[in-house]
Amino acid sequence: MQLSRWQWVCFLVGLAVLLLGGILLFRGEEKVPVPAAVRSDAMELPEGLPARVGDLEFRVDRERRKVMGVRSSAGEQVWESDGFDAWIVPGAAFPLDVSPEGNLWVANVGRKRLEQLDPQSGAFIASWIPAEPFGGCCNPVRFVALEGGRFLTMEKGIRQARLYAPSGELLEVIVPDLSASEFNYEIRKTANKIYLIDHQSDFGQTRTWEFELRGAD
Repeated sequence: MQLSRWQWVCFLVGLAVLLLGGILLFRGEEKVPVPAAVRSDAMELPEGLPARVGDLEFRVDRERRKVMGVRSSAGEQVWESDGFDAWIVPGAAFPLDVSPEGNLWVANVGRKRLEQLDPQSGAFIASWIPAEPFGGCCNPVRFVALEGGRFLTMEKGIRQARLYAPSGELLEVIVPDLSASEFNYEIRKTANKIYLIDHQSDFGQTRTWEFELRGAD
């Protein structure tokens, strides 16, 4: 049977509609891929580990502006430290961390530097600042001490997460667009992972960046 030109046109249009419908139906079954750095609020993240070396756990008392070493097995305080020349803590941020090598670092946020303390005594050892000093009144509001003397920071004001070399050189801007409030920022460390978290409650989502603890570059 031969078809007229008009019948051929109708046939081809109908075939195209059927094919398009099939493609859309197939794509409707697909899950839209989510970038690796973004996770929903429903996803449970592991609890972070406390900062410790052996049996010593390190804590801060923001009200008293003190850093303490506590023997976790006995619950007794071993030492208390004022750092080099007192901790300046204008806001809520007073973070500390222990590097994979066992070095204790504390953010003296009001002086915009990190200070290294002896884990056994709390005595001041050294300080660290980036080549381009931290901005704002008090930074970094969150940080991780990485292997090899590098630091991963979350900074308010510029609203960025940054990776620094031991020399203070900026190696990379990890996150260029953190949310406006530092209270949204959180860092969790497990035995093998680091989670940078930005709780963007205004947008109904939580963004999370996951890194290996060793070699987070």
